[in-house]
Amino acid sequence: MSNAHLSDSGINAEIVRYFDDSSFPNNAPPSIVFLMGGVAAGKTTLRKQRFATGYVLVDAAEIFINLSRGEFLPFPGLLGTQMETIGRMVAKRAIAERRHIVTELIGSDFKPTQTLIQAMTDIGYKTNLQGVTCDVEVALQRNAARGDESISAYYAEPYQRRWLSDAAVAVLKIRNTRP
Repeated sequence: MSNAHLSDSGINAEIVRYFDDSSFPNNAPPSIVFLMGGVAAGKTTLRKQRFATGYVLVDAAEIFINLSRGEFLPFPGLLGTQMETIGRMVAKRAIAERRHIVTELIGSDFKPTQTLIQAMTDIGYKTNLQGVTCDVEVALQRNAARGDESISAYYAEPYQRRWLSDAAVAVLKIRNTRP
């Protein structure tokens, strides 16, 4: 049986895994990197090569894979509630602590993506959009070869976009209610 019912301490341990001191911006505005591109274009590969440190990762697929502990489970399935809790808390904490963030988006749904980018700018984040492309044939081959431990940003994007947007809106609401 999987971790379908993590304790509060287990959830906290999952949240903590996304944070280290390298993600603080050191006297500069925090930045958010949006790795954007089609399915199997290489976003995760680029993230692991260039953004493995110095950034808090907000990624539903990564959270799900960590929670599944090597078991093949449907996404989000039984782990959906814990994935939601952890993802919301990671996004909320990263933004509250003004840390650098990285996330992956397909970006095909323009309006919510534009809204997220604007919200992050509104709370003082420097936004960095990095387009990731590859040959269509290469992307098709990569996608066909995906293993169980590889979940497309196509499925994960709505989660991380919502988590980040909600956290940014909460910061804006607090700012707007201060005298």
